[in-house]
Amino acid sequence: MSERERNLSITKKERPWLWKWAEEESRPAVLPRSKTAQLALKAKLANVDAERAVGRAYQAELIRTKAIGEAMFKSGKALRLSLISSTRQLLLFTESARRRFEPRYRS
Repeated sequence: MSERERNLSITKKERPWLWKWAEEESRPAVLPRSKTAQLALKAKLANVDAERAVGRAYQAELIRTKAIGEAMFKSGKALRLSLISSTRQLLLFTESARRRFEPRYRS
């Protein structure tokens, strides 16, 4: 191990915004002697990587779906409050117009 590699292993590793193609745990430490066993081990580790990637995608989709749901809820609430405010403003305007033009309406 070179000195540069030792220094890198001491410092904190920051994950890039894209995930690595292979997880650290999925790299075999020791490969079996037979080619068939090597391929079987690599296939098993690739399946583990694929399961983790699907899990991350699933979590990302859950977060995205929650964010969309929250945005829809808040925009619906804003629409409801806006409609209530507009309706009240219309009623108040109608009341004030009736007070002006009808002589005996709620003095």
